[in-house]
Amino acid sequence: MKITPGMKMKAAEAKGLVDELYRESAARWEERVTRAPFMQQLTQGKLPLETIRLFFRNWGAWTIEINTLNACSYHKFLTFFKRHRDLMAPLGEKIADEFIHPKPPGHYLVMMQTATAFGLTEEEVFTQPLLSEFRAKIDFMRGVMYEGTAAEWFSCVTTEERIGYWAGDWFKALTTHYGLSKEQAVYFSTHHEADLEEHEGGVMGHGQFNRMVLQRLLEDGMADERPTYGMEYCAMTSVDLHAVMQRTALEEAERVKSKSV
Repeated sequence: MKITPGMKMKAAEAKGLVDELYRESAARWEERVTRAPFMQQLTQGKLPLETIRLFFRNWGAWTIEINTLNACSYHKFLTFFKRHRDLMAPLGEKIADEFIHPKPPGHYLVMMQTATAFGLTEEEVFTQPLLSEFRAKIDFMRGVMYEGTAAEWFSCVTTEERIGYWAGDWFKALTTHYGLSKEQAVYFSTHHEADLEEHEGGVMGHGQFNRMVLQRLLEDGMADERPTYGMEYCAMTSVDLHAVMQRTALEEAERVKSKSV
């Protein structure tokens, strides 16, 4: 996928390029996340509960940090949003959705509702260090936010759409194989809806919003890319690091198990 710096694209051409990026991201996700042992075991009900607990303790802590980075995007890329003022309302709604739904402090509450169902405490989620591979993804995202371009950041979050489908797989597995109620698995149903669908009185699906921003950046000739980074690299790396987090949970659970024997 090649972009000429500063070249303004027609709407149809820009949309086609965004669609291509999302197709590549989806294919890589299918290969490296969905078909990987972690998700295959989960969807078949064969993933040990201790492995799920270990993953979700780290994932829950990870979500708290990524939500704050999403909020930072408004300030970092404000120049772009000043030019596209029609996107300011959906961006504000997207950020607010993370922090006020179902009530302040937001999605953290539904995350903890599901964490509690796994037997995790707030203290465990908030105070235990992240496994280094989980830290790697949040630090990659933070680096792109503060050092990268708008196009690179909104390419990183192409995974937000994939996470919507991933959350649906989690919800089905937990309520089918692991005995969780819909209320206990609410974190995953909430993100399946928020990332893929219009929700809560007209809030745009997060994936749809991210696509729209990328298209506008391409139309404006503002899809700048840095050497060794760029849109495609950021999108694919975001997928790869998600896969690494899952693989790490499997490996760490095995290490813990072997030490206890």
